[in-house]
Amino acid sequence: MNPNKLAPFLAFLLFFTSCKGHEKQDDIVKNNPEDTIKRFIIGDHMLVPKLKEVRTYEMVGGETWDGHRYSKDPKIDYEKTTLLILGNSILFKEYFPFPFNLDKLKLISSNEFITICRDDNYIYYVSDRIKPTQIHIAGYKPINDFVYKSKDGALFFLDAEKYKLNPVKINVDENSIKHLAGNYYSDKNGLYFFGAHYKKNIQNNQRDYIEKSEKIIDAKNVVPFISKYYLTFGNQVFAIDDDEIKKLDLNTKKLFEVYFWDRQSLITDGKNVYSNSNYGYDDRRNEKGTYGFLFPSLFSGSNLQKIYPQSLPFANENNSIVFNKGRSFNSIELAVVINNENYILSKQKKIKTGKMLFYHSETKTNGDFDEKYLKIFKNQFLQYKNVLYFDDRPVEASKLDLKNLRQIENSNYLTDGKSIFYTYGITGMGLIEKKGAEYAVLDERIIENVYTNEMKAINPDLLSDGITLISRNQKATIKELKLNVKIAE
Repeated sequence: MNPNKLAPFLAFLLFFTSCKGHEKQDDIVKNNPEDTIKRFIIGDHMLVPKLKEVRTYEMVGGETWDGHRYSKDPKIDYEKTTLLILGNSILFKEYFPFPFNLDKLKLISSNEFITICRDDNYIYYVSDRIKPTQIHIAGYKPINDFVYKSKDGALFFLDAEKYKLNPVKINVDENSIKHLAGNYYSDKNGLYFFGAHYKKNIQNNQRDYIEKSEKIIDAKNVVPFISKYYLTFGNQVFAIDDDEIKKLDLNTKKLFEVYFWDRQSLITDGKNVYSNSNYGYDDRRNEKGTYGFLFPSLFSGSNLQKIYPQSLPFANENNSIVFNKGRSFNSIELAVVINNENYILSKQKKIKTGKMLFYHSETKTNGDFDEKYLKIFKNQFLQYKNVLYFDDRPVEASKLDLKNLRQIENSNYLTDGKSIFYTYGITGMGLIEKKGAEYAVLDERIIENVYTNEMKAINPDLLSDGITLISRNQKATIKELKLNVKIAE
């Protein structure tokens, strides 16, 4: 090869190798260098204000190359459209499946599968997985986003699984009624399950079908706790399920919740264990012996004092638990404290260990573990004392104030009160050597001096304070985009 062409070729080869497997927007930006200055990627779209174009992500393929690119969307007029930010759903008004009142559009709920929003006339279900649906509410007075009052005074609730308004048919306090999760509701007087449902019959251990709403607990001014798959109300615990009341035999004062993966978790009080896979805690799985990776006998009858989060890796070395070392994040072992002693729960074994240590990978030494110095963040990041770690490797963090570093709630971002650090989807990183140790360099994910007290998560990958949008490792003011933007809240 001509020496004059060799250097650019090697540079390109090095770049391609280092980026292989990175997030899709990084690949696209660097495959389209003309857009690297005046572009903003949000959801599956690239905004190019200078050219007044909306480009949409698409897969492409051929005999010699398969990949992806952003192509101009001919259906979207940049100067007339509105970018709709509806929780996890990022779309343009041309793709909203129904006519709607833009000024009145309000978000009700959003997850990875479906977004529910409303205006004064309709409730809208928007999803890539189901046919879009709308519910007419113009004749109802909204008590809140989930409870509506008809002209004759009857109350109806939003049955989020059946995509309709169903009658409540039970006396509740209108001024304090609120939605908790699933079809569970509460007011100042107690806990309710709205709509037809199943309920376990204690006498015959069968499921009874109940055709109307039911008051489950009579209690005054209780503050419930809502988790992803269960809720507590007073001293009682209920699994969140579509159409069944499932009371769990757990002590709320000793309750521990552990996530193994996004859709698999357990809750226990040191006596009983309930496992979850995809759709909620099932009391029929609370068996003696084993269920999947759970072994209730390991907990039964113990004074369980602590379960360390599954996201905190550890190794068993010389009869010690060494945190920040060794174990894969996909492991199902648990480090626990029972009766003031340390144990590892692994399969059907309860392994008693000695002291707990922390591995300082920047010095390759173990030290006594003191939990007060530990911060655990999402996406395999943790901080111990004045060092930030990713997957047990120290991170070069001179651009961050580690004393004030914290997770931004409901997001994949950290902040120190000034800068913002995007932590999701890391598949490659730079490395530097400091004092004989390798540190990860992730500076391209840090945006300095952008955080404001008004900034909050719209979805895990998007932040906004109403003036600025932060999408992964990019920032842009709404004004700079020269585009009408509607953030439904």
